[in-house]
Amino acid sequence: MAAAEVFSSADCGPVRLSDHPNGAWFVLCGGEAQSLQGGPYATREFVHTSIPFVGEAYAALRSAGVPMERIITIAQLDDYLRYLRSGVAEAIPDQQIPGHYYQEQLDRTSASCARWLAESEGGRADYDHADVNAATFMNVLAGKRTGAESKVVPADSDAPVFFGLYSHGDSHAAKREGGEGAGEVVPHSYHSAEWFIHFPYPAPGAEEGQNNATDMYDFVATEGQSNHRNLLYATQIRLALHALASPSSSSSSASRKKRPVISLLNCCRSGGLLEFMRRPSAIQPDLALFLMCSSQGHRDSLVSGFWSAFFSELRDTLRRGSGSDTDMMQLFFVAERRYHRENKYEALNHLKEAAFSYDIWQSEFHFSGARVGNVDPWHLDLTAALTTAWESEPASDNDNGPDWTALERLQQSYETGGAFRVTTKPSAQRPTHLVRGVTQPIEGVAQLQDGRWVLWTRSRQHLGERLSGTAGRSPLQPLESSNGRPVHENEKTQLLFEGDEVAPELATQPYRVRITAWKGRVPDVKITTHHHSASQPTATNCKPPATTGSNAGRSVDLVETIKRIYADKIAIPGQVHNRHIEGRSVHELLRSHARGT
Repeated sequence: MAAAEVFSSADCGPVRLSDHPNGAWFVLCGGEAQSLQGGPYATREFVHTSIPFVGEAYAALRSAGVPMERIITIAQLDDYLRYLRSGVAEAIPDQQIPGHYYQEQLDRTSASCARWLAESEGGRADYDHADVNAATFMNVLAGKRTGAESKVVPADSDAPVFFGLYSHGDSHAAKREGGEGAGEVVPHSYHSAEWFIHFPYPAPGAEEGQNNATDMYDFVATEGQSNHRNLLYATQIRLALHALASPSSSSSSASRKKRPVISLLNCCRSGGLLEFMRRPSAIQPDLALFLMCSSQGHRDSLVSGFWSAFFSELRDTLRRGSGSDTDMMQLFFVAERRYHRENKYEALNHLKEAAFSYDIWQSEFHFSGARVGNVDPWHLDLTAALTTAWESEPASDNDNGPDWTALERLQQSYETGGAFRVTTKPSAQRPTHLVRGVTQPIEGVAQLQDGRWVLWTRSRQHLGERLSGTAGRSPLQPLESSNGRPVHENEKTQLLFEGDEVAPELATQPYRVRITAWKGRVPDVKITTHHHSASQPTATNCKPPATTGSNAGRSVDLVETIKRIYADKIAIPGQVHNRHIEGRSVHELLRSHARGT
């Protein structure tokens, strides 16, 4: 699609563009490992790591009103689509996957990149095929053109710059004890290791016509990596930032404001790429910096990682225009919470590995429309508790952490009998109740071996029924979080266990259950054992759990366990910034003059 004045989109309406010489530059870069996408078609992977995500980011920026002339793309857009079309035609040597699967992948990828394809020249990224390499990335940021039509961040401009890079990442030791080739590898730290990002194609050397006075790898401790020219190192990113800090020819260093540079590095172990900002002895680039990563320096990122959450929130913030006073730290916080909400499955799986209730696990619960035993209240309660933790409003502007009140309530309700009730008499028939004058089976019930029935007291909330719509029900008491902040009744996923009101026409008693370790190691935390009165029934009528590990059966504190899971197992986005960027709104920093109307 040729450059146009108006582009109509379903989500934002017409976006009117105009020339803004001081507007921000956005560089979107999609990498990939050479072994996965940089060789002959027969050696390539079916799925590309980054192309759909670059397409997603491009669409987000455009729908926010960023002019396409201000977006520079470095990715295998045409390269990958040509590969898929070859697969559709079953023209790949030794092709194992039928052509119709390639067609489906081609359709999915084209849909993810629809706006990018529509506005690109010939369906290509600005830098495509063999140009998707580390040298191209460095040259674009430094303003070094490799051709007459090359699109770069102008070297003589002080305009703000955003760059986002989505790829694989890793690190390797930079030295060994006793010198090169001797001794053991030194433990990883910024003193002894190099973090890097993968590119599908190698960076050409200085002798191959690049605009480099010296080879870009001469000053990097590549430690004999045979494919180092396919890698972009943290040391090189730091050099690119220093290049962006160089005063332009049109302004003196004394009078100019520090250029804002914002970045998102979305790859495994990306936190290590930003370590230079934390070194007290390092000479920092003379910029207003805000640099983000999708994971810690030792942790793999999730697919889509922080990328999707960030660009969604950035789009919404830019579309609010100059009236929005959201600064970069606030944008990061809301994007981080969105990331945790949308990726809670990772923490949920770890929590279900660490803790369970055997009494509930062994029960076969009945829900209309589902096979008996297919719906697990424990899974549903944990999911709702984790969702609530990240949807609740932060306690303060300085506290962006989750509110674990719902998880505390869940454990308390399980152990005190509030989450489940048990009928006092056995019955061969599934319990029923009246709903608007009609007798219906109670949802979320399971029969014990002695014929009594266990009732899950949150089944009505799960099924979306209005708890307040039944005559005679007393309103549930408002909760209070562990930090004293009221949990308002309008919070969508508040855990509302009904207790003895779940079926008031039935004679029931509290059904107390324990939450214990399922297998493996319980975190070293204070364990609280709850003792129950012998006059009240407890879930003791079952076999010992068939679990593994020395801690199986030990009581588990859910809040302490989930905190340890997030600390030890979950990819956590991070950021580093300097004081020059603090308090400045996102709109001011990126100067996004056009926006959706």
